[in-house]
Amino acid sequence: MRTLLTPLHLFSILLITMPLARAEVVLPEIFQDHMILQQGVPNCIWGTAEPGERVTAGFAGQQVSAKADHDGNWKLYLAPLAASSEPRELTVEASNRIALQDVLVGEVWWASGQSNMATGIRQSRGDQQKVFAAQKDNKRVRAYIRGKWYLLSEQATQTSAVAFFFALKLEQTLDVPVAYVVVAQNGSKIEPFVPPAEAEAYELGPKSSKIYNERVAPLTDYAIKGVIWYQGESNRGADNYFDSLKALYSGWSRVFEMPELPFYQVQIAPFNKQEEKTSLISDSVWAAQYRAAEEIPGMGIIPLHDTGISVKRIHPRSKQPVGERLAALALKHQYGKDVVTTGPVFSRAIRQSDKILVRFDHVDEGLTTTDGKSPSYFELSSDGKNFVEAEARIKGEHVEVMAEGVSEPEFVRMGWFDIAIPNLTDKNGWPVFAFPAQPVE
Repeated sequence: MRTLLTPLHLFSILLITMPLARAEVVLPEIFQDHMILQQGVPNCIWGTAEPGERVTAGFAGQQVSAKADHDGNWKLYLAPLAASSEPRELTVEASNRIALQDVLVGEVWWASGQSNMATGIRQSRGDQQKVFAAQKDNKRVRAYIRGKWYLLSEQATQTSAVAFFFALKLEQTLDVPVAYVVVAQNGSKIEPFVPPAEAEAYELGPKSSKIYNERVAPLTDYAIKGVIWYQGESNRGADNYFDSLKALYSGWSRVFEMPELPFYQVQIAPFNKQEEKTSLISDSVWAAQYRAAEEIPGMGIIPLHDTGISVKRIHPRSKQPVGERLAALALKHQYGKDVVTTGPVFSRAIRQSDKILVRFDHVDEGLTTTDGKSPSYFELSSDGKNFVEAEARIKGEHVEVMAEGVSEPEFVRMGWFDIAIPNLTDKNGWPVFAFPAQPVE
């Protein structure tokens, strides 16, 4: 008599004979064709696979392995690599094989902030759009934006104009590939970029960390050189911007494992749609930016009020000098280049009879003005609150200031209200930093 196979028997046979399904090795989306790895440091490669499975990565003659943990997570490190413009293949292999093409090695910078960092080339001035167009075949400048690596030929609408000009200056000066990873959000305050631990420690409020959790945290194992930061417009009027900057820097230094993370910020531009001369909303952000640049190791700042600003536009159209000034900070401090990285900065105000002599640090080639007129937006005050417009004259590397109606001035300031665009500059092209009320000696 023939034995009949029941459905249960058939299912048991299938379980025995069919191959067991295995979890394939999976990489984060930043690992794609056209990516750039950071030179000179170990590069982390990570992902998921079958628990206990051995994963092997191969690149530039290296073969490195790691075993997935009980949750399937794995992480391995390529030994430091030399810069290379040669397109090479990066492989990751376990039960399946992933092969990424056209991988270069060079410099990787993080570009973050709000809309002025996110703004693309097409919103920039026409002459600056032509600079970008002339570079469309340059395969050494690349960007990672919202889940995709882009060559310049693909970036016309997606790229950050500031980050592009920053990267282009580095690429042309260092002669290596340069990438920028854009994590910028239109209209965002600083707090959503702060890691939860630092947001709690600095009591930044319940809306903190959203952008960090969604867009920063998944990428913190990716090796970078530093950060360029253009943000603050949405925090105008806030009195805790310094604490927020300090929390951001502390948190990012921790998660990127870079104790003195290079972090270069852009001073927000003069802005007031109503052109109210007495309006002073941006001062708390300006003061916090200055203080952070002075007190936090690794942090720097560049001015931009001389770049053709319209006080009615919160998005200045001239992004090239902004990117190139940020690049100057990186070129000097990270790459040892002999370049100018700052405009003149207020030093002292000294009483001389009925005049005040304002002295500056970091004067390079001498003081001048952008329009050939007398220095503008200097003001004097006897009480530090009520300021009177003053006359100013350049005297060598100093400025002489006087004002009718202020017989005994105790304070001087320059360009310290929302629509002020001072014309005082160094002859090397870097503007003098605006400054708040300073005591007269």
